[in-house]
Amino acid sequence: MPHTIEKDFSYTFHTKTTNSTLNVPITVPMHNDSKEFVARLTQVHNLPCFVHQDLESKLDGFVSKETSQLYDKNANEAVEKVRNGEIDVNDLVKQWLPAYCQELKMYAKPHQLSNDERFAEVYHKLIHSPALETLLNLEHEYSLGVERVTKERDRDLQHLQDKQRADMDEALKSVGSVYKDEDINLLAQKQFENTQIVEGKWTSELRTLHEQQKVEYREWVFQVHEDSQGKAPLPPYVQRLRSLSSVLPDADVEERQAHVSRLEESFTIHLGAQMKTTHNLRLLCTDVLDLCRHKPHTIGGLVIPQPQRLQTAMSLYSNNLCGLVLLADNRLNSYTGIKQKFAQICDSSTDFHFPTLDHQFQVIEEQLPKAADVKAKKKGSSDEVDQLSLHSSTSSSSDEKEKVGEKKLHSGDFYLTKHSNLSEVHVVFHVVTDDNLRTSDITSRHPVILSIRNIIKLCFRYDIHTLTVPLLLTHEMSEEMTISWCMKRAELMFKCVKGFMIEMATYSSQESRTIQFLVPRGLSEELFHQISNMIPTIFRLSNPLVVKSN
Repeated sequence: MPHTIEKDFSYTFHTKTTNSTLNVPITVPMHNDSKEFVARLTQVHNLPCFVHQDLESKLDGFVSKETSQLYDKNANEAVEKVRNGEIDVNDLVKQWLPAYCQELKMYAKPHQLSNDERFAEVYHKLIHSPALETLLNLEHEYSLGVERVTKERDRDLQHLQDKQRADMDEALKSVGSVYKDEDINLLAQKQFENTQIVEGKWTSELRTLHEQQKVEYREWVFQVHEDSQGKAPLPPYVQRLRSLSSVLPDADVEERQAHVSRLEESFTIHLGAQMKTTHNLRLLCTDVLDLCRHKPHTIGGLVIPQPQRLQTAMSLYSNNLCGLVLLADNRLNSYTGIKQKFAQICDSSTDFHFPTLDHQFQVIEEQLPKAADVKAKKKGSSDEVDQLSLHSSTSSSSDEKEKVGEKKLHSGDFYLTKHSNLSEVHVVFHVVTDDNLRTSDITSRHPVILSIRNIIKLCFRYDIHTLTVPLLLTHEMSEEMTISWCMKRAELMFKCVKGFMIEMATYSSQESRTIQFLVPRGLSEELFHQISNMIPTIFRLSNPLVVKSN
């Protein structure tokens, strides 16, 4: 069945001296505008201007008639194919039923919220209700339970390591007389297997505790929401849990004067030429994991929920999320380095809203081949030519290496994880870096800086209003980071982030954002103030206008 067909259109018009006929082929149905088509015909065939209206009317009638005949012919042929058995009726029903259910609202099934969506709505209502203190106290009790298991695990592993170290030292002293080299290797292998068994045992126990707490917490939240519906007072058990916070003793003098070990400077800036937007900048000098770790908060010797947990919980399902850029290597795991410390913080309490960190890593690993395909499609024609020549000169073994390499991360790639049990962070952007960031000659086109641009773009798109960025693109101080190196890197990052924010603000709403520039702990106070003094020279600060009156 043809979707289009060509028909000859004939139009005759009269002048005082001659009769003229115009014959042109027309594609039916005609997708162009009839007025535009008539204007083209007039220009090409030098038609007089007085025939425009009549020609357009005749053309519209011709196209309408021929289109209707084409549709009728196609419909009759389709019906005949169904009658003759060329097309199965059941196949047609399978095609039309999803189309009607997905395109027409009157036939679509009503949207049913999933269990996670229902829990998100209920939690958001309760966290903005008098049950707020109860929720926080319950989360705090659960975190203390996880902390007890974690301490037992650490003690057990430390005892095992001490025992294995003593056994190995004793065996090494007796090498040659009692033990042989093979015996030492067998002992080391046995100790490694025992360590794996103990770690697996505690990992399983901790995972079971997380799952149990998550199920109990969600059931409790649904129960409280049902009991507190309407104008009835809160249930008695909720009031009893709330009263726990009112009987806490007064804080000691040392607790009131808690020392905050981080340097901080805040600025209010304007971006844009005509449509100016106001944003907040904050320069911090602290450990990046301090923004994730819940610090112990005590009153009268009793450990209570940290006040920061309140703000994080209330903004969890809101349009004011907090993000953090965490620099990582190209391995998608949490076995070494800062990733291991971050995973330990995530496991120190149960995440009641999102999957565990390991489960999120598994999902990301499954999506890596799709991401590799998207990146391959975006490459230029020159890269495609190079790839074709590479494929033609390699064997099947290289193809296997490329299949394995599809799951490899490169510098500048990033993946994100979602959390509800961290101190000041909801979303963590894990940016892949390498050693060339230690050099001082990187430019604004470096893959890591371009990834920060994409992260800022995501923040503007998905309501992440606070983003913490490592200003020096490192989380630790090192020998090559001299004063000139730090100042040059800070100036580059300030200018790049300013450009990225101006670029994104032109395509987004005029909402205020907060960018926190993080410098590593160990930076001297003098260098911190030098970097802080650089901000007014790059950004336009919001200074108050002082008017003197007589």
